[in-house]
Amino acid sequence: MNTDNTPNYRFEVKIPIPLNRLEEVRIWLMTHALWFKPHFPDRDVNSLYLDTPHLKRYEENLSGISVRKKVRIRWYNQLDNANKARLEFKHRQGGKGYKVTFDTQFDFDDPEFSWTKALKLSFDKLPEQGQLLWGVEHTPVLICRYTRQYFISNCQKIRATFDRDICVYDQRYKADANLHSSVPLGDYVLLELKADAEFEKELSRLLATCPLRQSRHSKYVNGIRQLMWQ
Repeated sequence: MNTDNTPNYRFEVKIPIPLNRLEEVRIWLMTHALWFKPHFPDRDVNSLYLDTPHLKRYEENLSGISVRKKVRIRWYNQLDNANKARLEFKHRQGGKGYKVTFDTQFDFDDPEFSWTKALKLSFDKLPEQGQLLWGVEHTPVLICRYTRQYFISNCQKIRATFDRDICVYDQRYKADANLHSSVPLGDYVLLELKADAEFEKELSRLLATCPLRQSRHSKYVNGIRQLMWQ
């Protein structure tokens, strides 16, 4: 498996946008002096979030602990094709964080597919470093899916993404994968602004001109809340 195991600290700011303010925020970003332009083609993002049986990572996020960890497996475009996925360990400390990633895959076409078998296979194929990082987060909780647009500033220092049509697929209490029944997270678009730690000042100057305030936002936390309300 390939790894990106050198910590690269970065800041990540999230700004939920009500649909009636979306055009205003888009115009602000596209006309800013940093001159944002498309970076990648739009694509669908699928993320399986893993936690402990008692949702320890969820509770840590709610409590606002400054040092916390997130474990997810991400793949792109077709929901039912995870042949080229990435296992990601996201570590956050204060206002910045980094992630360590490993290649993995799922075969949803396997007639005997089960989360237990698939996750064990992924774990067994990891190098020792990956197994130690994975720890106890082996419970599949939900898959979050959305469509993402990518932009980057002309100076290449700040990246921006717009996530729309965000929904979650409940994986709790299920032996196989739920890829059919989803729950929307609401009528909003999420703007994320990301910059390496060395470009903190540039990011701060950009945020100072934003028409909306940044806020704490977690698709994982909001997804669990939405599923609990069903």
